[in-house]
Amino acid sequence: MEIVAAREPDVTSAADCLAAAFADDPQMAFFFSGDPAQRQDLVTEFFSILMAARLALGMPVLLLKSDGRILGAVMGYNTQRPEWLPAHRERWALLQQRQASMASRFERADAISETYKPQEPHFYLGVLGVHPSMQGKGAGVALIKAYCDLAERDPVSAGTFLETAQRKNLAFYERCGFQLLGQGELAPRKPFWCLFRPKPVRDGN
Repeated sequence: MEIVAAREPDVTSAADCLAAAFADDPQMAFFFSGDPAQRQDLVTEFFSILMAARLALGMPVLLLKSDGRILGAVMGYNTQRPEWLPAHRERWALLQQRQASMASRFERADAISETYKPQEPHFYLGVLGVHPSMQGKGAGVALIKAYCDLAERDPVSAGTFLETAQRKNLAFYERCGFQLLGQGELAPRKPFWCLFRPKPVRDGN
């Protein structure tokens, strides 16, 4: 297995992998309510748009591959937050038309995130997913380490910020060096946690 930078031809396979990884994720269920079969299609398109948009902007997107097969992915933003290109904004608008409540639900998640995210420049880890066949085998740890290494090598970044709606993920992220900053609720009894992994302080820095 190897971790490599993603390329545009990887988008479709990576989106399928992430949709499988997030099949039972409460955050995806919150964003995309309704029929489970339709939700899977929406979630796949969601990840496809995110990855295509970030690749076009030169943002960090890493893949876990084995024999050419994509088994996991991690992506987000570096210390910059550039505007999406028009083609990706159009795809996002079309996705919103298919899910009436999507815009307000994303606004709710963003409001919680804004409350707790660091003020210093930092990397944002927006998506981390591993195919179900690889979960519990160290793939997630490898991906998150590779991503956080990018943040730690960036001279401007103070560390890596992320959110999760999975309670079971908290212990995993804490083992990976993340600290809990705070939490809110996407909806009643739907918690949403914000965490940060600060850049290690090294002698001479």
